[in-house]
Amino acid sequence: MQKKIRTTILIMGLLVFTTFLVGIRPINAEPKKTTALPTTIKIGGVFPITGRPEAGRDRRDAFLMAVYEINNQTGTDRILPAGVNLLPNVQDDLNTPEGAQAAADALVAWEADIVCGTSGSSNSMTMASTFTPHKIPQISYASSSPALTNRTAYPYFMRVAASDAWQGVAVSDLVQAFNWTKGAVIHTSDAYGTGLIEVFTTDFTAAGGTVVTDQIFDANALEVSTQVQALKDAEVEFILGNFIDKDAATCMKEAKNLGVDNLPWITTDGWSTTATFADEDDVKDAMQKSIGTTPAPLTGAGYATFNTSWFSTDWAFLAGPKNSQDTGSAFNSYAPLSYDAVYVAAKGLAAAGSVDGDELLDALYDVTLEGASGSVSFDEYGEVIGRYDYVQLVDETYTTFGEWQDGPTFIDGEITLADCSEWSIASNKITNTKEGPCPAAPGFELLIAVFAVGVLVAIVGRKRK
Repeated sequence: MQKKIRTTILIMGLLVFTTFLVGIRPINAEPKKTTALPTTIKIGGVFPITGRPEAGRDRRDAFLMAVYEINNQTGTDRILPAGVNLLPNVQDDLNTPEGAQAAADALVAWEADIVCGTSGSSNSMTMASTFTPHKIPQISYASSSPALTNRTAYPYFMRVAASDAWQGVAVSDLVQAFNWTKGAVIHTSDAYGTGLIEVFTTDFTAAGGTVVTDQIFDANALEVSTQVQALKDAEVEFILGNFIDKDAATCMKEAKNLGVDNLPWITTDGWSTTATFADEDDVKDAMQKSIGTTPAPLTGAGYATFNTSWFSTDWAFLAGPKNSQDTGSAFNSYAPLSYDAVYVAAKGLAAAGSVDGDELLDALYDVTLEGASGSVSFDEYGEVIGRYDYVQLVDETYTTFGEWQDGPTFIDGEITLADCSEWSIASNKITNTKEGPCPAAPGFELLIAVFAVGVLVAIVGRKRK
């Protein structure tokens, strides 16, 4: 009997001890990840398709091209696990905050896992605020307002386009290289328009410059004569404009009408593009000899592959109109960034092994990519570092005369500005070799004087006869 009791006690003791051991795990051990990628990952894409068709359609097409490629990858080239595919949902934000809100609401209702978009900074802010409670990561391909760096307000926002915090300094460095100290600025009242101007003004004034007047108008405004007249009255050395192409065209038409196009105009990435004056000769004429910044040209193997694929017959998978392929025009400069945003999303999803918003966001920050827009990597805010070219518009072509990355570098040569001043560039220094402004065209008073002299000569001639 005693033997049976001892045996029972021993067995019970072993069971208790074993249970105790199972309940113990090292303090630093990581809990096993229980989440996994679903076979269908919902990826939204938001674009200004009808509001800015010349830009939005190409960016949408690049998004769809990337989704198609990723889903059809095989072997070691495949980013996502076998059997896992991206399901795209394209939304049109109409290039308005209201349209962006509708697009965001539609994607939330669809239960999107991640979103690529959108273009306008104000529109991206609207979307980011909607996505935050649902922990939906958002990767913009074009929004550049410095305000979007605020991770308290927009914790799930990232971008493959550089913040204008970089471009504002690049523009300030350009103005200082010409030794200008007195300028004017004009821009739209939205987040995109104001963001760069605030950075520029801070940097420029810290260097001893003065912004004489700051003129603002609403995006899509049709009447800007008051603002442009204020630029003319300011009597400055240069004018900096910051808006997208549509608003730039409106401004430059009025500048030509009021004779303010004969000053050096500084352009930014929103309108340093041929789309600004497409089919509008008066806008093109007003922009002649303007100088400014544009994102550094896309180079490398990734860009070469994208450029080759763009006109491929594989585009048959697209349900909507194929803007560049149908028209034969060059693709929008931000289309490669839209394409890269999808690849960043795919690599982040593969690394996270989850569509949980927080886990996915952590993985996205660590993504590196040799993409269509070049080398992509992110800083502590989920943003890329800005690189820009300095360009000048001559006829219909933008020519490069320098670049900016952590500072300006200029190409040796000569440059003439809209005020007819001439400049020499050598050893990374710009020197004024001929003063402006252009010789004034004969005015009404001069024509009257010439006419009077002609009449006088005729009278004297008749008397002599």
